[in-house]
Amino acid sequence: MKPMRIAAINQQPAELHIVYEPRPDGPIIGFFKETPIAAAVLDYFGRRFTYDGVAPHRRDGSYDVKALRPGEWIVEPGLVYRLDAGRSARAA
Repeated sequence: MKPMRIAAINQQPAELHIVYEPRPDGPIIGFFKETPIAAAVLDYFGRRFTYDGVAPHRRDGSYDVKALRPGEWIVEPGLVYRLDAGRSARAA
């Protein structure tokens, strides 16, 4: 019988899944770790994201980016926002 091999879990760095320079765009709908949760945020590039929940974590405390669904991104301190396809920043 051959010995079993345990495959290493290939996990992309969480930094690749974090919204860059988020700023609130909408009402505050709650708090998480003493940080306000905005109903939506805009990133540095003007893309709009809507609140979708709390980011999943692995046993070691890092973000479980493999558990994110397509279009989901992380906003610190650990919230999940979904990209609003077709909606971008309002005209300035």
